[in-house]
Amino acid sequence: MLFAGLVVLAVAFLSYGRALSRRLGVLCVGLATFAAGYLLTGSLLAGLACASGWLLLPWLEILLRVRRLRLPLRRFLSQKAPPSRDSFPELGVLSDEIEAAGFEHVADLGWETDGYRQFLRLYASPERRAEAAIAHVEHDGLGFHFTRLTSRAASGEVYMTWNCPVSQSLKIPPGVRLHRASGQAFGSMVDEHAQFLGRSGCAVDGVLAVDPDNVRASVEGDMEAQMRHNLTEGVLEAADDSHGRYSWRGMLFLWVQALRDIFRAF
Repeated sequence: MLFAGLVVLAVAFLSYGRALSRRLGVLCVGLATFAAGYLLTGSLLAGLACASGWLLLPWLEILLRVRRLRLPLRRFLSQKAPPSRDSFPELGVLSDEIEAAGFEHVADLGWETDGYRQFLRLYASPERRAEAAIAHVEHDGLGFHFTRLTSRAASGEVYMTWNCPVSQSLKIPPGVRLHRASGQAFGSMVDEHAQFLGRSGCAVDGVLAVDPDNVRASVEGDMEAQMRHNLTEGVLEAADDSHGRYSWRGMLFLWVQALRDIFRAF
């Protein structure tokens, strides 16, 4: 009865839209798994082992699928049509918010490899000396999106504010300062980004001017620098002259990032 009750509660909580209910649903799944292991064996250790088995599921995904990925060391963005409304219904609203904040549309670009697709809608605001981007990442029909603000200092440092719902899949290069926004609204992100620059000691006159014609090259340069940094750090290893793949150290890094996302939900 205890096991059945936990399963029913898990389904009920997970089917409800609120964040708190989803967290309670995940907790009930863990408790139900523990109860199943304990009831079958009579051992608390067996119950704990069954419950902790959920933490190994990301590792299986990494081992069976991610290890085989071949990532281009230099990504050239090409013109891409926006995702369909069914796969990315929020695109229109996000675009309106960014344009209302004074950013001009630069380009719709993207890249794909081994079934992974990323769409980028780039914006620039010479007045704010900032770039903005809407990103949509998709694989096997599942995807997520986020918004990013970028300012580039004359010292060479890059300041980014974003609201990505998952942790970084690669390490951040030196010289890149990343701030995770507390909200989803673009207007609040603009305010947080300005505060982030102030806390970091980056004065307005220390931020480089933005040329809309150079935003694409800057984004490509950021991606290449990140790939090179992760090769140096051992997260990636060379697959051939133009591609990298996750090393065993990199797969462990990914697993830890996945666990962080799981525990962040609580």
